[in-house]
Amino acid sequence: MNEQEKQAIIDELASKVQNATQEQLNGFKTQLESFDAETLNALKGKTFAEKQDFDNLQLLVKEVKESVAELKDANQSSKPKMTMIEEIKSKKDQLVKLMKGHKNTVEIKALSNRASISNNTEAVRLSGFGQLAYTAGRLYDFFRKIPVGDGNHNGTIRYIDWDEDTSNKAAAMVAEGGTFPESTAKFIEYSIPLRKVGDTLPVTEEFGEDEVAAAGELSMFLENNVDAKVGEQIAVGDGTGQNLNGLYTSAPTYSAAASGITDANIKDLVRKMRTSIVKGRGSKYSPNFVAANSDVIDQYILKKDANNNYMFDMNTNTIAGLAIVEDNNLADDTLVVGDSRYGEIYERPGVELSEGLVNAQFTEDIKTIKARKRLLFLIRNANLTGFAKSTSIAADLATLATAP
Repeated sequence: MNEQEKQAIIDELASKVQNATQEQLNGFKTQLESFDAETLNALKGKTFAEKQDFDNLQLLVKEVKESVAELKDANQSSKPKMTMIEEIKSKKDQLVKLMKGHKNTVEIKALSNRASISNNTEAVRLSGFGQLAYTAGRLYDFFRKIPVGDGNHNGTIRYIDWDEDTSNKAAAMVAEGGTFPESTAKFIEYSIPLRKVGDTLPVTEEFGEDEVAAAGELSMFLENNVDAKVGEQIAVGDGTGQNLNGLYTSAPTYSAAASGITDANIKDLVRKMRTSIVKGRGSKYSPNFVAANSDVIDQYILKKDANNNYMFDMNTNTIAGLAIVEDNNLADDTLVVGDSRYGEIYERPGVELSEGLVNAQFTEDIKTIKARKRLLFLIRNANLTGFAKSTSIAADLATLATAP
């Protein structure tokens, strides 16, 4: 066996035991190199028995190969498997020979999986963006809108109302020749300015140029922010500072009376609140809605009797005949009953979006997106009696259940 033949055997075995330790590989190469050409030629002239010894020697070589293969497998099992890229690199020389036309076989044993491709960002990409949630202001949608356009109105709503506290209705039966009673009529002028809701967001010019789809979402983000604040103000604005007078703040507080109602529930309360509005003013008011948050509405709908049967239709959209307006800006344990015809929203329609530069933004290549809306919620003073609020449902129910 010449040096080239021995080297071919060594290379073949080396490729199979590449993951074995270097010490094991060197030991096996030493055994192979001991079979030089002189020894092989001497063996050819031996007797049959001696040739059988040579065959036994070849069998020993085969066993050595198998032992080395077992060592390789054991070594591989204790090491992480090579990726596809790593194994291809280890077979570089053999692959080059293969591409040059050599008849050869290259065995790639690395597991092919998604992890074999590093920094892989391929995916099924969905269009659009998920939107952030915010509290729904249903009361804004429920009341009538009156647009306010450009003009010489000073951004102010003025109106004249009866002064109910000082006006007096004195009509009475009059005897023949008797003196007629005298009523008192007083009026007051009220003035309410439009209030402004706004939000801004600074963005770089590059963001608008390089991320067109995402940049388009920013305007919607600001518009949703303004809409959410508008809904909150219509429901619970407290009238201080720049806040609106919202529905809850404007409505008079209902004063429950002991009524002896057995197991009083929200339906009983709503009916009693309606009665408090129409009993002395039914010629004017006809309450048509009850506003509350989801928990309060659930408290009504999920009410059960002693046999665990639902007391009210779960598919109903009314309580005691009044339409349910679900607005989660309203606090727990509260509700409002009223006649929606007497609540109005004066506004410049829509949300106005604009862009501009603030301070040093021109030199910083930044711009500011702005969203704004002007509006007010109005229940005229003379119409406040068309509404009533419960500031504590639990307390009012307890009172209604008390014997008169």
